[in-house]
Amino acid sequence: MEDFEKIENKIKDMSDYDIVLQKKNPVVPIFITVIGVGLFMLGSSKLISNDIFEMGTMSIGTIVALYGLARLMLALQKDAVDYVYKPTKKKLKTHKVYINTADREKIEKCIECNDFSKIVGMKKEVTSGNMLHLLGTDDGEIFVLQVSEYVPHTFVPASPVVVVRNNDAKSVLEFVNRK
Repeated sequence: MEDFEKIENKIKDMSDYDIVLQKKNPVVPIFITVIGVGLFMLGSSKLISNDIFEMGTMSIGTIVALYGLARLMLALQKDAVDYVYKPTKKKLKTHKVYINTADREKIEKCIECNDFSKIVGMKKEVTSGNMLHLLGTDDGEIFVLQVSEYVPHTFVPASPVVVVRNNDAKSVLEFVNRK
């Protein structure tokens, strides 16, 4: 079995494919935290005469503020980045699809032939020893994919990382979105 580089490591240097790293923006988590604190203060003020409404507003404010703080801490981490497709400025989302062995062989043939139109009809599994790890945009402009297989305790790459664009990327998107 060949040793392939993991998709997580390979995608960090894909500027040739217009995939760039973008630092996470902390503005939304700060806004969520401020809304939570505001709700808490509204509930703790004597503007509301109903005890149940006060307590509910304070509780919801606390939960929202804690959620915002958790998101803020995640956004401020040193390695907190999003992968963005530069031409459309869309974020790449991660998908993990389990596939059976027969379909894995078909996907490997698709990779060799660089033709992903046949991927649409493949069946997804609930659990399997084979996984298709994908990163792609919601509009199907680009997908980065890699086949992995399970060895005790982890999935390891079983194919090279492949970049799929245009109609093939739309076929991959259709496969990912299919139930």
